[in-house]
Amino acid sequence: MPRKPARQAVRKQAKAAQASWRSRLRTMALRSSVVVGLLLLIAATGRAGLYLLDLRVERLVVRGAVEHVAQSDLEQQLAGSLNIGFLALDLDGIRQELEAMPWIYRATVRRRWPDAVVVSIEEQRPVARWGLDGFLNHQGEYFPGTFDDRWADLARLEGPSGSEAAMTRRYQNLEALLASTGLQMVALQEDVLGQVTAELDNGSILHLGADHHIERLGRFVTLWRAQLADQPVLSVDMRYEHGAAVAFLPTSQWALGSTSAAKWKEIR
Repeated sequence: MPRKPARQAVRKQAKAAQASWRSRLRTMALRSSVVVGLLLLIAATGRAGLYLLDLRVERLVVRGAVEHVAQSDLEQQLAGSLNIGFLALDLDGIRQELEAMPWIYRATVRRRWPDAVVVSIEEQRPVARWGLDGFLNHQGEYFPGTFDDRWADLARLEGPSGSEAAMTRRYQNLEALLASTGLQMVALQEDVLGQVTAELDNGSILHLGADHHIERLGRFVTLWRAQLADQPVLSVDMRYEHGAAVAFLPTSQWALGSTSAAKWKEIR
């Protein structure tokens, strides 16, 4: 009789050990499943990463009102930058590369999944010609460009290197003052001494000197309205403090376009 409890205890211990072993097996199986799942996920991620890194740019999409920059020119300019892979693109570098092109004022660049680069372009807006080989935009910034008939009405500005912005502002201010006379400025030049000379669309030359340009042009406008509008004026020198020196042509010579018979008159 006393051995029966001992046998029951042994059986209980055996059952407990068996249950513990099964529990450990289940835990090991679960852990193995998690590890296998993680390995599969890492492998899949690696394959996806390799796939993404291998993506190439297949299309360049251009947006904006583009007249002076051809699609082929853009593709040629960006060929090297677009050949490094879709995800590796240096978008800011591409933007700078585009804005270095003569007729592009501003550009924005973005990716479009899965294989396109979209560039939005704002072209330069020339307000004047600069010398014989370029233009000035609305900010007074120089950019090179080829002249053609569409730019024939733009005024020609010339001045020392670095004076582009100042000359643009001067031209815009003086042109606004001239508006009431019906005259237009076709050229504005500053020489190495700082002397400013304007050529008007009626052929007259206007000498404005090195300073007080707004004041002097204002006096010219008053003089033009009062005495000169119907006269064959060759040139007007406004560098006098209280007057102007005007060169007239006789009517016959004016019709022929000759300057040999010009007559000077001082007006106060």
